[in-house]
Amino acid sequence: MQCLLPRWRQVLIFQSLRQLVSHSAGTLGAVTAGLLVFNGLLRLFGYGTLHADVIVGTLIGGLAGSLRAPFEVLPFQWRLTTAYPAVAAAKAKGILAGIQYHPAEHSIGRTLYRLAVPGYLAWLEWRESAVEVRIEGHDITITGARIAVRRLHRVFQDMDIAREG
Repeated sequence: MQCLLPRWRQVLIFQSLRQLVSHSAGTLGAVTAGLLVFNGLLRLFGYGTLHADVIVGTLIGGLAGSLRAPFEVLPFQWRLTTAYPAVAAAKAKGILAGIQYHPAEHSIGRTLYRLAVPGYLAWLEWRESAVEVRIEGHDITITGARIAVRRLHRVFQDMDIAREG
């Protein structure tokens, strides 16, 4: 399994402006809502308001913790060889369906899977989270989000039906 980005580019974990904007908006909204609720509860029980250092610490911690999501969709690739590529591709389809990936495009020897996102959260969907399964003879190349490729890698290693190519 290898990352498709050069090392220097892996530090800049956001792959597109849309990903940066939706991640920032979602994280900032969630942290702000959490702070408002927590501050409201404190005032409700008579403890006063939050101190500025608590607010700053919570914002920094929330932003730092939220960076795992874009890190997990960095593009990775894994190649494997199997005697039964159709069986391995069908197993990959089942594994991806189990983590909410559904086929979006299909052509001969290639299937693109996208993460299923409810309609009201479509603005949060990242095209960077897509996974492509390509079959060429006995070789299968899986390219896409780190978290999905790693999951497929683990399951196929446990099944021992394929070897890395």
